[in-house]
Amino acid sequence: MINEHLARAPEWKDDIFMTAQVSAIEVAAQLERASRLIHSVGHAGGLYPAQWSALRYFAEAVPAQRTTAALARFQGMNLGPVARTVRTLVEKGLLTRVANPANRRADLLELTQEGHAVLEGDPRRSLVARLSVLAPETLAGFSATLDLVLKGLFQDWKGMAEAEQPDVSRGADGGAGGPGASDAARGW
Repeated sequence: MINEHLARAPEWKDDIFMTAQVSAIEVAAQLERASRLIHSVGHAGGLYPAQWSALRYFAEAVPAQRTTAALARFQGMNLGPVARTVRTLVEKGLLTRVANPANRRADLLELTQEGHAVLEGDPRRSLVARLSVLAPETLAGFSATLDLVLKGLFQDWKGMAEAEQPDVSRGADGGAGGPGASDAARGW
């Protein structure tokens, strides 16, 4: 599958953005291309990008944070799609559920031996190798810059999502607390 994506990729031109000053539009285009390429090669080893991301999370998270809900919070996603991803990884034998002594309602998730073996072929390794050649101060600056961009995007998109929410402050009968009312509308 990776070869199919690479075969469709345009020839790389080193001088594509060789201008005296780099504009925000040009950097945004570079980030978008990098994001698309990273996502494309994430369809590897019979897994989807979301599944790779979940495996990485459970391999790297502290034990107490290896729950479906913690993964959803980390990714900024709703619980439903994350739960389906976790269920698929459990069904594939890459994750196993373990009783959580701190919370009986939320199992801990651990990589199986097969899950660890699959991560040896993680397509993200190529990106890590490319970033590893950067000088430490360059890598730190790049990380700080990406962090600022991501935090800003999160705030922008959070604002857009909140603006798209329907007004549920009144129930079907005109009063707060109807069947479609949110917890906030109910005063909870």
